[in-house]
Amino acid sequence: LLTVPLQLVEFYLILAAVAAVSGGIFWRIFIGSLVMLVPGYMGEAGYLNATVGFVIGMLGWAFILYEIHAGEASKVSAASASAATQSSFTMMKWVVTV
Repeated sequence: LLTVPLQLVEFYLILAAVAAVSGGIFWRIFIGSLVMLVPGYMGEAGYLNATVGFVIGMLGWAFILYEIHAGEASKVSAASASAATQSSFTMMKWVVTV
């Protein structure tokens, strides 16, 4: 429950190391990770129908994918002059996607 939000916040930290990044990126990714995890847990624990928890969790994952592939985080990464930053962001993006 802790490692996924931390991994996803790394997207923000990588970008913040080389560019001025809005806090909105941090919050969108963090909240997206919670939307992905909490309903999944609730479905597995029996607090919520498992299918409903799965669908809500997938919506959170889809939102995260949008943010890192086409959203503001992706645009900031593409505008970054650093090849190392772009490479790190791209590698992490594919880890989350696959």
